[in-house]
Amino acid sequence: MDLMHCMYCRMSKVIIKFIQSQRQAMVSNARLQPPGRPSRAYVGCRTTCERNARGRGIEVYEIDGDGRWTHARTVVAGDNPSYLAIDSGGRCLHAVHGDGSTISSFAISPDGGLRPIGSRGTQGRNPVHLVFSPDGHWVLVVNYATGSVVSLPVLDDGSLGEVAHCLALPERMGPHRSQQRGSHPHQLVFDPSGRWLLVPDKGADAVHTLAFDEASGSLSLVVSLDVAPGSGPRHLVLSPEGRHAWIVLELSSQVLAAGFDAVTGRLAPFQHVPTVPEDFTEENTAAGIVHLAQRNLLFISNRGHGSVLRLAIDGRHGTLSAPSWTATHGRVPRFIAALPGSSMLLAANEDADTIVALHCREAHALAQAIAQTGSPVCIAFTRGTP
Repeated sequence: MDLMHCMYCRMSKVIIKFIQSQRQAMVSNARLQPPGRPSRAYVGCRTTCERNARGRGIEVYEIDGDGRWTHARTVVAGDNPSYLAIDSGGRCLHAVHGDGSTISSFAISPDGGLRPIGSRGTQGRNPVHLVFSPDGHWVLVVNYATGSVVSLPVLDDGSLGEVAHCLALPERMGPHRSQQRGSHPHQLVFDPSGRWLLVPDKGADAVHTLAFDEASGSLSLVVSLDVAPGSGPRHLVLSPEGRHAWIVLELSSQVLAAGFDAVTGRLAPFQHVPTVPEDFTEENTAAGIVHLAQRNLLFISNRGHGSVLRLAIDGRHGTLSAPSWTATHGRVPRFIAALPGSSMLLAANEDADTIVALHCREAHALAQAIAQTGSPVCIAFTRGTP
């Protein structure tokens, strides 16, 4: 009996030590992956000859605790798997195919791999942006070339059903002969209440406010803000409480500050700010926009000037000031995004085949290359399995 008791005690000690070691390992892993910081990045790209592209598919990178990116795999995903969206649970990734007419869905495996689970038509050409509805039951897509917004239901397995509703936007041409041949919506943004869907329309020189019905997926146009002819609204961001909006005017290289009325869905402009320095005289188009609410900062990328503009925001009035520029070491930083859980801003240089990081805290931060990848145009993040 004493012998059995001793053996039991020894086994108990071994088990306790094993549990303690596992707990210590978990703590170490937690230190390597701070709360909120992603450990995996998915990069969408251009792939076709028509785009002079060098992309191969959706590129997957692992991000370690020190912020280093390591290429994990390339997922062949058809032509131009450009803009990406990942559901809130990190279960599925959806990619629109730029210049095409489809959206593809993938299940995300624990190791970061992507398994195809279907594709759907978008009832239009050149889908360029997509977003989940506030309750996550719908994916909405803008068709740039054919000027429409569509809704697709999210099915139980995370894949998408057929288009439930297609809303054609007002057909109107702007003065720019090649870039404004009709309605060209470029982005979809829900306001904080989830009641309104804002759509910058580059072709029509307008920002449309749509109402969205979560029950049926139907869309309806409520009101439009007309901007100066030839401005070309491209992307926008809203303040967390929804009182202010900042709109990138692609063709005129400006950012427009506006108030937003959450009752009526109307925008009321009050300030224009150029996105490039006054002495810059070459061609430029403004592109991406990021709002860091906790720091009252706004960032806009410039294609041509090859930079990211940093602006200070007056938290009360929404006005912009103190511009400064950081070179991205590429002429076409098409996409920018804040790296969650850090003080870094990422820029994807479509022409230079690089992703660079900038320190958000610094007005004149140096850009540092963290990944080399063909024709990058979008970055989406998940947390991996420890």
